[in-house]
Amino acid sequence: MKIIKYLTLIMVLWGIPSFFSYDESIGSKMSYLTYILLIIYYFISTKGKLLIPFLILGISYFVISGFTFVNDVNDYTYKLVKYIIFIVSGAELARNTTKKEFFILAILGSLSILIHAVAFPNGYGRYSGFYLNPNGAGFVCIIGYCLSYVIEDKKLRLIGQFILTFAGIITFSRTFISLWLIVSLLSILADKRNSLTFGLGAVAIVVVFSLASFLKFNSVRFSAFEGLLTDQSESSISTIKDGSRLDTWSVYYDEITTNPIFGNGFQMLSGLNHDKQGVHNTFLMVLGESGIFPFLLIIGIYLFMLKRSYGQFTSKPHLLMLTISMVGILMIMHNYFDNNLILFTSIWIFVRLIDRHFVEETHEEAVTEDELINKTITP
Repeated sequence: MKIIKYLTLIMVLWGIPSFFSYDESIGSKMSYLTYILLIIYYFISTKGKLLIPFLILGISYFVISGFTFVNDVNDYTYKLVKYIIFIVSGAELARNTTKKEFFILAILGSLSILIHAVAFPNGYGRYSGFYLNPNGAGFVCIIGYCLSYVIEDKKLRLIGQFILTFAGIITFSRTFISLWLIVSLLSILADKRNSLTFGLGAVAIVVVFSLASFLKFNSVRFSAFEGLLTDQSESSISTIKDGSRLDTWSVYYDEITTNPIFGNGFQMLSGLNHDKQGVHNTFLMVLGESGIFPFLLIIGIYLFMLKRSYGQFTSKPHLLMLTISMVGILMIMHNYFDNNLILFTSIWIFVRLIDRHFVEETHEEAVTEDELINKTITP
């Protein structure tokens, strides 16, 4: 069971199918393998209750947007089936994944960003490792960074924080840097001793500047980043604002307001049916493609998560950190329903928030997987 579990986690958290997407045949096989592993894991694991809110969200989105417009029926059906499999099977995987396992796999995933930068420096100068997209790579770094604050092994926590911070910086993702600052401030509110994190961040920045010429960083993003730390902040902010998500969202406002009840159809705001990039906002994507009902559902789910995690901030600060990070990430991406990393993280948080009796391990080394499963009570 453990072999299946860890293989499935690697496929999901490292984005292996996407990594092999350069070859359509291999990428497709890796995708099928991921969902086969999820199904196998579901049948051999202890069953909890279905995550009804996520199922209703997905089914309503696909049904309503599908009735309005579908460009490729096969792709539409494939994505719908994948989503349902992931919500049903992924829930069991999330329930049985400890925070330490999640943290370590996030670190290992982020190491692929460093390998990409060192072994395969390129003219683009923004590195992504397994994740291909720098923003996607930044996501796994901020997720791991949130988890680091509840890792008991101090040495592992500090090493992980440094790796995740450094790897996140060299993606030059504006979202990562913004969320890193927010999470760091929240960590200090939880425990003043966490102010050491800013020292680690400073060390990571020094290392970034030291390796700038060797790693051939993106000149525009690096100059803007450098300017923020010097007296050129005004010009740097101007550079960072160029091509901002606000500009991207505004391109679709007319389409969203024209059909707010049932939307414009499947993937109509995803950049696949237009000569323009996608909306880069999950909430606007849901509203623009499937209308008001799924939009209110997804808003309700994440508002619930924010409220419940805020109430548990004192004892479980990582849950609020992760939830805020998820909301921030959803504000700049539009492939929510087939993004396994984001879905898994959302589910991982959700199952810990809805179950007051969930056994959140405090001594990871002393709690085995089987013990955790046997102690877990579903709502």
